[in-house]
Order: sequence, then C-alpha cells, then structure tokens
Amino acid sequence: MTQTTPRVDVVGGGVAGLALAGMLPRSWDIHLHERARSMRTVPTALGIWPEAMAALDTIGVGPDVRRQATHLDRARMHDRAGRVLIGVTDQDVWLIGRTALLDQLWSALPPHVKVHEHAVTDPGGLPGDLVVGADGVHSVVRSALWPAARAPQRLGVTAIRGVIAEPVADGALSEFWAPGALFGMTPHPDGTNWFATVPARRFASRDEALNALRSRFSSHPGPVRTVLDLARPDDTLVNDLWESRWPRRLVRGRAVLVGDSAHAMSPNLGRGACESIQDAHALARALHEHPLPEALRRYERERLVRPQVLRTAARTMLRTAMTRHERTRNAFLSLVPARG
Repeated sequence: MTQTTPRVDVVGGGVAGLALAGMLPRSWDIHLHERARSMRTVPTALGIWPEAMAALDTIGVGPDVRRQATHLDRARMHDRAGRVLIGVTDQDVWLIGRTALLDQLWSALPPHVKVHEHAVTDPGGLPGDLVVGADGVHSVVRSALWPAARAPQRLGVTAIRGVIAEPVADGALSEFWAPGALFGMTPHPDGTNWFATVPARRFASRDEALNALRSRFSSHPGPVRTVLDLARPDDTLVNDLWESRWPRRLVRGRAVLVGDSAHAMSPNLGRGACESIQDAHALARALHEHPLPEALRRYERERLVRPQVLRTAARTMLRTAMTRHERTRNAFLSLVPARG
C-alpha cells in the first residue's frame, strides 16, 4: 500500500503563516494561501525576544534578522512630566521593521511551498489533511470552523504609529503615560520607531491624527514633541486595536489556529510577533516528531494557555498606562523596586 503525502493548507501569509510554512516537514505538500503580500509599507518595529529568535535560527533567518535589527536592552516608563515610573535594564530584544521581517520569512520559504494568491472564503472546502488558520485577528478560519468562539473585541483604543529617520530614542524603549493616552518610542534600524494610543476615535486622515497628537502631547517632555514635529503622514499608520478572545481549543478536527487568529493582543508587551513565531515553531516541531493527531494534541497542550496569559497581561498594561487615576497608579508603582 502506498502512503500518500500529507497536505497542509496554511491560510495567511503574515508572520505566523510564513514562519510555519518554512518550518514544516519538507516531505509534506505545503500550500500557502495569501490574498496579497502585505501592502503595509511603513516599517514599524516588531520586538523579537530570545525564544522567537531561536525559532528563527532554525530556518536560517536569525543571522539576517539580527543584521537588519537594532538590539534593545533598556526600557523606561515615565509619567507625563518625564519622571521615571519603571525602569528595567535586563532586556534582550531585537527590533526589526515588520516589512523587513516579512521579507526575510518570504525569502526563507522552501521552493516546494506552493503559494496561492487569493482570498480564502471557505476554509472548510480546502483539501488539506491539516488546515491552519494563520489569518489574523479577523480570521476566516476561526469564524468558519470555530462557530462557538466569540468574535474579536475592540479595545476602545486607536493606535497611531510610525517611523522617522532621526535617532531620537537614545537606545532605549521610552514610554510616557498620561491620563487617557500613551506615547512611546524605540530605536529603529532606520531611525526612531514611535507609537501612541488614545481613546478610540475616527480620523479623517493621517494628517488629522498627527495634529491631534501634537495637541494632546504639547506639554510632554521634549523628545515626544520632537518626534511628533518630525512625523510625516506617509510614514504613519492609524488603526483601532482589537483583541482575540479565548477560543477554548486550538484544534478542531483537521483545523488548527496559530498566531493572532488564536491570541491577538494589544502591543503593550511587545510579544505579539514572538508568540506567533513560537506557535509556528511548536506546531512544526510536533509535526516533525509525531503523527498528525498526536502532534496536534501536543501543540494544543503547549500553546493553549501561555499566549492567553500574555494577552491578558498586555491589556492590563494598556489600561494601567492610560488610566485616568494616575496618582493612584504612580503611588503604587513607587513601591516597585527599581531595576534600572
């Protein structure tokens, strides 16, 4: 009796889907479905922590990612007057532009991976022995094949972020927490990566969003005002923040969820891309080592809970940063032992 080659259909060509397609067993028939390569051209930074970098090393892109990235080892959270609330000095994070990371993952795809440029509307009709939902917070796979799972929820926050060419961030992550708003910046291989969150609001244009930030943060410390003065609409992104809800299971029949389709989170811990890469690595490792049913069981046991804990922690950090009870928050944080 001949043994058929297992087929996997990966829906989504973002960080999770590309990483998984590059890590799967070479003997599999791998199909990657992506509507189009990312149209996002603003290279806002993603943080790659050690576990995720080790996973990228397994497909050979780790060295190139490090060469294109900036290393971050310090973080400081300030109040709106610039006083340090929290400082840490033991970070080990590589910051790389999202577009650069995606380019590296595309380049690492083995030649036998078949790429289909189309939108998947009926994931249940895909013929794979395994169907992977790697299609983000608004996952078609999850909505079709997890009918009891609750839809993603808005976090009531609009994020505005961008990149400027000037190096303003002095080598550290710096955030400034104010009632109802947050502003932050990090070094970036091309200058400075910056980000802000404000209560959810519809802006007519990126110009309007930038002007609103300049007004809101006009009394903040000099580096904040400098970044906003230098920010340009063409290098700015504006979007609402969404969060996945706990799916209860990562596996249903022949379908499995990875990345933001399972645990999209606010960016306040800088862990979203990392957890997507670790999902891909855990699933691929299990498929290398075990038959499909056992591999899926092992993947779910390993990855069901941890990303959800981080999702909750990221939301808590967002609420803490933007609370209007800043005196209470600052008094509490003053009791935390300094780390830098």
